[in-house]
Amino acid sequence: MTALAVMVAGAGIGLGVFLATRAVFPRPVPLQRALADLSRPRPTLVESDTTSTTRMSNRIGRATISLFEATGLVDLGGLRRRLRALGKPVEVHAYEKMLGGLAGLFLPLGFAAILAAGGVTVPVGWVAVLAVGLGIGGFVWPDIGLSERIERRRRDFRHSLSAYLDLVTIILAGGGGLETALQTSADLGDGWAFAEIRSALRKARLTNRTPWEVFDDLGTELGVDELRELAASAHLAGDQGARIRASLAAKADSMRNGQTAAIEAQAEAATEKMLLPVVTLVVGMILFIGFGVVQAISTPGTVP
Repeated sequence: MTALAVMVAGAGIGLGVFLATRAVFPRPVPLQRALADLSRPRPTLVESDTTSTTRMSNRIGRATISLFEATGLVDLGGLRRRLRALGKPVEVHAYEKMLGGLAGLFLPLGFAAILAAGGVTVPVGWVAVLAVGLGIGGFVWPDIGLSERIERRRRDFRHSLSAYLDLVTIILAGGGGLETALQTSADLGDGWAFAEIRSALRKARLTNRTPWEVFDDLGTELGVDELRELAASAHLAGDQGARIRASLAAKADSMRNGQTAAIEAQAEAATEKMLLPVVTLVVGMILFIGFGVVQAISTPGTVP
């Protein structure tokens, strides 16, 4: 047990030397990723800064990001792109990872200290192994289920985009202009997806760009290919109102059909998942009844 404790302590010292070396000699940041980080939209943290606790968490998150950048333990560029769909600042995610890692690391140590104070001897090696394991588990805990939440967020955006295109098509069919239809439809909607669309339209006006170019950028940021396809088809349609209306209507129909197919596929998958519990229940009942019959037959005197 002493040898195991020495091995764990040596591994910890080696990890500390590695982190210190990477902090002193950080690896260079690729130019493409640096430019992407500079051009990414900055999340507003005005509401989060209203309390001192949240301000402290933001500072800890920024310090953790600096540590990640120095050591290269986390791909911050990819993490920012994934969190963009959730509207979650990377500082908050880094704070959660650091908090989970420290909690998992010190929880066994505190429990062992309490037991030692009560006179119970705890093997140091087991405590060290448990602390390292829980620390790693707490560090990766915020990443569990992250892809599923991001995909759910993108699916919600697709539903809102389909409704937005329907509104735009109705206004264009009523004789409204393209810019009026885009802005009015965005103002009529509610939710984070329509807020993103309104922000994109505002950005297009301020930067003197077409809405389709900004929509293409937004689709890249959020990972919504349908928005990029919409921007490409609308750009090919040019300035002709009839062609744009037809293109938007066709895109809305295709998105609606795709969403219907996805919902049906999810329903079928849920139905298939229910087959296993039902089959298990039926097999269990058959085995239970069969065991009683076999037991009655094999026991002398039980069957008249």
